[in-house]
Amino acid sequence: MLSLLLALAGASAFPYQSLATPASCTAPAWPREALRYEIEGTTTLEFRIGSDGAVRDAKVRGGSGWAMLDQAALAGLARCRFKPGLEAARDGTVFPIQYAWRLDGPAPLRPVLQPGSCKPSPHIAGYANLDQRRSTQGGIKLRFLVGADGQARGIVAEQGGFAPQVVRDAVAYVSTCRFGIAPGASGERTDTSYGWVLLK
Repeated sequence: MLSLLLALAGASAFPYQSLATPASCTAPAWPREALRYEIEGTTTLEFRIGSDGAVRDAKVRGGSGWAMLDQAALAGLARCRFKPGLEAARDGTVFPIQYAWRLDGPAPLRPVLQPGSCKPSPHIAGYANLDQRRSTQGGIKLRFLVGADGQARGIVAEQGGFAPQVVRDAVAYVSTCRFGIAPGASGERTDTSYGWVLLK
C-alpha cells in the first residue's frame, strides 16, 4: 500500500517567520476520495494577510488538475494564522504557497483502455489514457476504479463547465469500455485510473 507524502514548496517566499506560532499553519488534510482514487498533482495558491493575521483573498494560481485537491489546499490555507498588524498586511503583499500532492513510492501500474472495446457514440471521438494535464477544451476528465472484469465503476467527472447531459454521455461512454494492465507487466498494480473523454 502506498504511503502519503505531502510537501510544501515555496518556502523562500512564504512568510513562515510571521506565523502566529510554528504550528498555526499545518498541511491540509488529504481528501479521502483523492486517496482512494490515488490522484496526485501540484496546487499553487496566492494570498494576502489581513490586519488580524487571517488569510485573505486566497485563490488558485495554478491548479493540480483535480478540483478536490485544489479545494483542500484552499481550506488548509484558510486555517493558517499570522501575527496581527504585520507590515505585509498594510501594504497588501501577495504571497505564494505550493502544495505538492504526492503518494510515496513508485508509480503503480494503472489499467488502460483496451483498444476497440468502447461502444461507438455519435458525440464521443475517443478516450485518452492517463493524460493529467490535457486542456479541458474538447474533453472531459474522468477518474474511476476498474473491476476484475475490466469495467470502469465509480466514475467521477471533473465538470469543467460542460452541460450535465454532456458529462452523463461521457460517463456512459466510459462505462462501455474495458480496461486492463498488460499481461506480464511487472510492478505494483492498482485498480484506479483516469483519462479524458474526447468530444466531437
